[in-house]
Amino acid sequence: ALLRSQPRNGVYWIQPSMSNEPFQTYCDMDGRWTLIMRIDGRKTTFAYDKAIWRTKATYHKADVDIDASKETKLQSYWTLPFSELRLSMIVSGVTKHVVVRYTSSSLYDLIADNTYRPTRLGRSTWKSLVDGSSLQQNCNKEGFNAIASRTSHA
Repeated sequence: ALLRSQPRNGVYWIQPSMSNEPFQTYCDMDGRWTLIMRIDGRKTTFAYDKAIWRTKATYHKADVDIDASKETKLQSYWTLPFSELRLSMIVSGVTKHVVVRYTSSSLYDLIADNTYRPTRLGRSTWKSLVDGSSLQQNCNKEGFNAIASRTSHA
């Protein structure tokens, strides 16, 4: 009998239909995920009000390996359609994930126009990313581009 080998997790060349040229990104073949960006929450590179969210420009595009330590924003940010996003956090060497079910032609199209788009994961799901974490009591507005107004206490 012949055994068909399974694709391995790693760096692959891809060319989504919205891309004019192929580019490299990390692909998790087990979960069928593709790296779009890697953000270090201790830095301000990707702070909410930064222009980097509204541009179709890469950031450290050569640093595509999943274990790399540098922040990155890849061409997949504006060229890769999706129906789910996997958000991962590494705290004290432990990686945890949540999946946001949302369909968009790209993460850029979802974020760059500053339009609020609600999600419904719930407080407990967000808190599960970091053991012992908490959220502000009246912080109930979740989603993409969720900006708290001064009167809503969101």
